[in-house]
Amino acid sequence: MNFFKKYKEFFILFFFCIFVFCFSLFYEYMSFLNFKESKHRYLEDVLVLQSYEKQNKKGRAYTVLKLSYDDFSFYTSTYKDNNISRYDKLNLRVINTNVSFKDYLSKNFYMPSYDINLSENTYNENFIISYFLSQHKDEKIKEFYGALFFALPISLELRTDVNYYGIAHLIAISGYHIGLIFSLCFFLLCPLYSFFQKRYFPYRNLKFDLSVLIFSFLLAYAYLIGFVPSYIRSLVMALFAFYLLAKNINLLNYSTLFFAILICISLFPQLLFSVGFFFSIYGVFFIFLYMNHFSKFFSNFINVILLNLWTFFAMITPVLYFFPLVSLQQLLCIPLSVVFVVFYPFVLFLHIVDFGYLLDTLLSYFFSIKFYAKDINVNFYIFISYILLSLLSIRFASLSLFLVFVNILPFILL
Repeated sequence: MNFFKKYKEFFILFFFCIFVFCFSLFYEYMSFLNFKESKHRYLEDVLVLQSYEKQNKKGRAYTVLKLSYDDFSFYTSTYKDNNISRYDKLNLRVINTNVSFKDYLSKNFYMPSYDINLSENTYNENFIISYFLSQHKDEKIKEFYGALFFALPISLELRTDVNYYGIAHLIAISGYHIGLIFSLCFFLLCPLYSFFQKRYFPYRNLKFDLSVLIFSFLLAYAYLIGFVPSYIRSLVMALFAFYLLAKNINLLNYSTLFFAILICISLFPQLLFSVGFFFSIYGVFFIFLYMNHFSKFFSNFINVILLNLWTFFAMITPVLYFFPLVSLQQLLCIPLSVVFVVFYPFVLFLHIVDFGYLLDTLLSYFFSIKFYAKDINVNFYIFISYILLSLLSIRFASLSLFLVFVNILPFILL
């Protein structure tokens, strides 16, 4: 009985999350049944996110399309030359016979299609997005900034360039960007708010008030970019962290990370199938490991350097399981993460004042650089073993060190 009294709030939050998760799952299942009512479903005004050519085993070319409709995206293919480009809108019929509930819940699956035609309706780009991207002529650079500021999808070519540097986490809008935006807004607003606070309402808490104001802006930003899942999950976790700080609860507690994950999954069940979500929580987990085991031995400046090295190498095995490309070029990710702290607000300012094109030539050269790369595949059993050992590292600091040093091996094998 004392056990339940001691952890009363823990159990209340846990069962509340389970209830919300069940409700979310039920809602998704009802949507799934509605989607499956017709096996040959007609979809109108489907947005083209990606369009690229591939060849089958016989050498015949066909077009692969990634499309967005309602609250999910899906892949399809066609052998007809429909002259389809990104951000076109299509009308088509899809065959959803083989789409399972698991597929539907993941919000990303494949469906065969036919009767593909261009829609008369066109994609209306938000004027803010249009203002930013119209400053660039090069399509790859336009894609880069579209992903960086507005979470727009990128082509296979740019994705490959990004993987060579290992900087996908810098381009995809997530918690890293929320931290930068929050810090930048706080830095800019603090002097102004402080001026009025000292004169008219000194009883107010500056940090709390500015945090509420900035989180309101971040919610508006979520609306602007279309409630992108990677951004929303990071925003939910940031709001949860803000609540914990307001209650003077230790953030570097593994139970807080557990509940942040639980809250995100209960609200967005599709995150169970999201590789990006796994990477984000796993990266935070290793940050917690370092802070709890080793941060007390070094100064803040040294900790910042070591934490970047630690997180980078800790993530190598899980990343290789999903993306087997390894290159010495990826080691540049560490200094680039530091440079990005200056680069992001700088290019944001340039775009606001209509000079966003100034770094286009430099970026084009940057993405053209390719070091020698090799595919190193990590099998499922190694991957699972790594996950289990990392969980044991909560108890054993030496084990966490071993895991991080093991991740240097792929670069030695190059």
